[in-house]
Amino acid sequence: MPDGLEWEIAPDRELMVDHAASAALRTAYADVITPFEQALMPLRIEGAADLEPRTKVWKWEEQLLVGTFDLWLCNGPDCPHAWLVVSVGLWTEPQLFDEEPAACLGHFDFTPHHPLLFLPRPPGPATFTARVTGGAFPHKSSSRSKAADTVGVAHQWTANDPAVLAARVRRDLTTLLPHLPTLR
Repeated sequence: MPDGLEWEIAPDRELMVDHAASAALRTAYADVITPFEQALMPLRIEGAADLEPRTKVWKWEEQLLVGTFDLWLCNGPDCPHAWLVVSVGLWTEPQLFDEEPAACLGHFDFTPHHPLLFLPRPPGPATFTARVTGGAFPHKSSSRSKAADTVGVAHQWTANDPAVLAARVRRDLTTLLPHLPTLR
């Protein structure tokens, strides 16, 4: 760095809080996220391996964080610039948003049955879900194709055991998308 300049360093508070909240979600749901990373990371192609899986907090209230875990898999078969994205989390039913503490968030731009991660983690047995979307499937993300001839896709699986769910998703995805790598 050149001499004679005064450098001022200031932490980005929003980025630090976002990173800390995302790390907390990842830690709380390691038993869910890890089987999916182990099962699906070796299948990623077309530059998806360069994209880190994302645990992201989208909404936070005083006593509740709500986020998602997303893993980019490959480009959609019909559209080279629309990713197939695997999202993993808890199965959310519409009535969830009628109960506290989730009720204070409303539907907050997530559709029912979209996999979500909550902190604190709900107690008791849970149903987990994995959802793969791509193409022109309705979504606010700019990575979704707007081309009229693009077919949207959404596949969803649920199970009570995340390891069983990850294995099933992997098996089904390699059947649906035969161009994905196969492991020996």
